[in-house]
Amino acid sequence: MAVRRAHTTDERALIAAAQAGDERAFRQLVEPYRRALEVHCYRMLGSPHDAEDVVQETLLRAWRSLERFERRSSVQTWLYRIATNACLDEVERRPRRPETVEPYPDARLEDLPSPVADPAARYALHEGMELAFLTAIQQLPGRQRAVLLLRDVLGWSAREVADLLESTVAATNSALQRARATIDADVSAHAVAPRATAERELLRRYVDVWERADIEGFVALLREDAALRMPPRRAIVGAAAIGRFWFAQRGRAPCAAARSRLVPTHANGRPAVAIYKRGDEGRWERFAVMLLEVDGDKIAGFDAYLDPELVQLFEESAA
Repeated sequence: MAVRRAHTTDERALIAAAQAGDERAFRQLVEPYRRALEVHCYRMLGSPHDAEDVVQETLLRAWRSLERFERRSSVQTWLYRIATNACLDEVERRPRRPETVEPYPDARLEDLPSPVADPAARYALHEGMELAFLTAIQQLPGRQRAVLLLRDVLGWSAREVADLLESTVAATNSALQRARATIDADVSAHAVAPRATAERELLRRYVDVWERADIEGFVALLREDAALRMPPRRAIVGAAAIGRFWFAQRGRAPCAAARSRLVPTHANGRPAVAIYKRGDEGRWERFAVMLLEVDGDKIAGFDAYLDPELVQLFEESAA
């Protein structure tokens, strides 16, 4: 209790100093919430780059409106209100078609000073970070996304969400039921399993067969009906077909095993690799990020993102 009172006193002092124009006090005030806000915006938008941009916009809006902050809510609630509205503005600017969800480095979720999920919330088993869950989220209208994430991932009350969205509890509950119906129809709930030794070993074996250009060993790691997804391209289905795709042009294609290397990582609760290709001058160039879908001792699928900027994001997160 004494620690909590001290924290409250410190926060009040920072608020007072920030409202008096102290930018350093403002940075100290909001920094503990920055990464949690980024995760929230990522869930809303499905893009880590867009999430970073919206968090910057959120903090700019917070600084500009700080003098109107009356401490009727916590700093965290106030920042989530601004961030959610900034995300809704971004959703409105986007085309109506659902966006492809990009991966988010697990390293960014380590040692967070502010929680990004409520353990008692409905989708806590997902931690709100599974690709299937986030892809389903993108099917929802903006306000339904916000209601679902605030209620069923962060564990906010109906009244808190209604206040944030300047709506009624009845309207908020109605939006929540519609959102749940969509999500539950598209996603079967299951826990994100801890990184087991077997999973790490499977990732090691995958990198090994790739580096040795062992097509038979590669195909043996895959479930027979494995799928390679590379949005917006059509998925390749079947272990043999995936093997032919990755190794058919060995030595010539930029994704070929002989001219690429893999760096193990993790994203969205899954094992992953950052892929580099050897350029014309012999330098390693960022190429793609690929997430593995694991089923027991087999790889059930891949989600590949041919985006060098995502590779850089994973590098920065691991630094």
